[in-house]
Amino acid sequence: MNGRDKRRAPRNKHNSVIEIFDVEGKVAASGRLIDFSTVGAAFTVGDPVVMPDKFRARLRFLDKGVLEAEARVVWIRREKNATLYGIVFDSLTRVHPTGEHKGPR
Repeated sequence: MNGRDKRRAPRNKHNSVIEIFDVEGKVAASGRLIDFSTVGAAFTVGDPVVMPDKFRARLRFLDKGVLEAEARVVWIRREKNATLYGIVFDSLTRVHPTGEHKGPR
């Protein structure tokens, strides 16, 4: 890492889906992951979302399966057509391994 980068873990670029859940467990927003590490992630949404201090999220990866996270926002950047969020994970759990199929075949 260079002298300006304060990340605790290297991030990998991703073009996957993140779902943000409200306190009732319903999907409140979904966005596109920009990058991801075991410590945190960055994602973008089209319309700004009011994020609570702490929230639950689900991240869907083709190569890692489905992960669930308890997270919090550490930065927000508004751009012309999107809003970017940087989050840090309080916990990260794999709920479905890669290639696992649920439901009837």
